[in-house]
Amino acid sequence: MKYLFDTHTHTNFSHDGVPDPEKLVLAAIDKGLKYLAVTDHCDMDCLSLPGFGWVRQIDLPSRKAEISRLKEKYSKRIYLADGLEYGFVKEANPLYLDVQKNYETDYVINSVHIVEGVDVYFREYFDARTKKQAYTAYLDAVRASVDAPYDYDAIGHLGYIARCSTYPDKHMRYADYSDLIDDILKAVIAKGKALEVNTSSKGTRCDLFHDTDILARYRELGGELVTIGSDAHEPKRLCADFEEAASAMLKVGFRYAFVYENHKPHAVPLSE
Repeated sequence: MKYLFDTHTHTNFSHDGVPDPEKLVLAAIDKGLKYLAVTDHCDMDCLSLPGFGWVRQIDLPSRKAEISRLKEKYSKRIYLADGLEYGFVKEANPLYLDVQKNYETDYVINSVHIVEGVDVYFREYFDARTKKQAYTAYLDAVRASVDAPYDYDAIGHLGYIARCSTYPDKHMRYADYSDLIDDILKAVIAKGKALEVNTSSKGTRCDLFHDTDILARYRELGGELVTIGSDAHEPKRLCADFEEAASAMLKVGFRYAFVYENHKPHAVPLSE
């Protein structure tokens, strides 16, 4: 890719992010990026459910001031998109609607982290369920997220469930959940949302995008809008495995990835 970008990154405004925002921006410039979306966690899901009081909530006013400052300071060197990653649960819908009344963004990722009251990052979710039960409940939650009443641009990291699962076979294969996945993909397409190719699946014994058969099916159904995000929580992860992602996308028929400015998609060629 001639035009380097990353649409999913985190700073220390996220409860689990490491870098100071300016350090992340400077690292992106050093890597030659022309576009960077900083998409810190907005964890209204944790705020709306019991048992998640330990999660530090984002300071939105301070963050707006800092991202706006950096956007202006580095405007001639990189496009800095002010983004957020919403953690979907239906109980948080009113809270996200309130966020959107007061916080303007370029880009919003809608992601599922909590299923049936448990964060699927933790072993306890898998210990209490068979793989079929765990993955089916997750996909049901993703399907519900597509119909969220607030505005968003992309469905984040479909297949997140496999990152930390404890089963001998972690893969979430299209063939095993085809009806559920088709329902999600068709809804994403119908609503004009994007599907994120999240490269942080690398290193989890899962293929890129938790099996590219899902990506191929999305294209077969007519899906066009795709983003690529590293989900970087530290600068060294920026654009990790993007060349492999672009190659996989080209093989299944995509020619462009998309970046968002003021919630409008802009096509980026996957090959020169």
